[in-house]
Amino acid sequence: MNNDEGRADRLSAWFSGDDTAGARAEAVLVQSGGDLRTLAASGLCAPGAQVFSDGPAEDLDGTGLRHVPVEGGVEHAGDELILSGGLYVQVFDYGSLPFLSVAGPTVVRVMSPEDHDAFLDDADRAVQEGAWPEGLAHASVQLADVGTLVAPARRAALGRLFVTAGGQVRTGVGGADLGAVEQGPDALLSVLADHGGDPSLDAVVPRERTVAAATARPWLERYARALDIRRRLTPKWGPDIRISGFGGRFTPGPAALPVEDATHPLLVRTADAAYAVPSAGNRMFRLGTGAALLLEVFATASDGTGTAEAAERAGQLLDIAPTEALEAYHGVVAGLAGRTTGAGR
Repeated sequence: MNNDEGRADRLSAWFSGDDTAGARAEAVLVQSGGDLRTLAASGLCAPGAQVFSDGPAEDLDGTGLRHVPVEGGVEHAGDELILSGGLYVQVFDYGSLPFLSVAGPTVVRVMSPEDHDAFLDDADRAVQEGAWPEGLAHASVQLADVGTLVAPARRAALGRLFVTAGGQVRTGVGGADLGAVEQGPDALLSVLADHGGDPSLDAVVPRERTVAAATARPWLERYARALDIRRRLTPKWGPDIRISGFGGRFTPGPAALPVEDATHPLLVRTADAAYAVPSAGNRMFRLGTGAALLLEVFATASDGTGTAEAAERAGQLLDIAPTEALEAYHGVVAGLAGRTTGAGR
């Protein structure tokens, strides 16, 4: 991977909110006009952190921080951020998604309560009908602040930061101002603890709205994972990709809604095969018909994974004894675990 690709990947992770954990920032986006020397002296950045800024690179000399020159901004719909090497990142509001014409790397941000409503409408439609926001299936489109949208009550930290031109620190572009840069990490972590959740969208969508929406939709984390899977797979298999729990199931009987724990593998069906995609990493594993059925039935059993109810149902569908179904299920799970860790194929 060359430097430009590495910087682009880091910026993509920054937008998505994948790297919010941590007591020091691994990546910081500084609004045009922000003071780099004050940032470097604040202790907010981890050693070797990448600082995306249009400020002078020499302001970070000797600090151990890596300056990534950028131009433009990301605060408003229609903004562009230009990285060295000529990489343009366009920024749009979520409400523009149905009309989006993708010409290159694109970030879609929730910028208002109306945008948040549109995001939730798309999520509900995916669960109920298996209909997806096709703009988010494009490989060049990144949904920003995903972690905050699906789990706003999670505890946030300082892993990614946005610093305004006036020196205020946020955990996201649309986040609440936590305090001034010079206050340092301890003070800002204390402010974050008082927030009691992730404030990365608090300036654009009231916290009570995001928390209420996520509480009413405990499957939102699986939805976000499913969006990512579709974005990766659509270029290869096209849009006709089905994911269990979204628009129904592959097997008759299990609960139609995605009731599985967020850590349970996603089951994906293409035109010719079924696959399991574990929650960790990006690998996917082809499944036989029986293995896919077992994973689906046991994961959606009302009385818990690996129980008598699931074994009875799976046994009926496979025409085997419940004890055999349970043993076969554990074999599938163990096989997936071995393949995920590299201990098996």
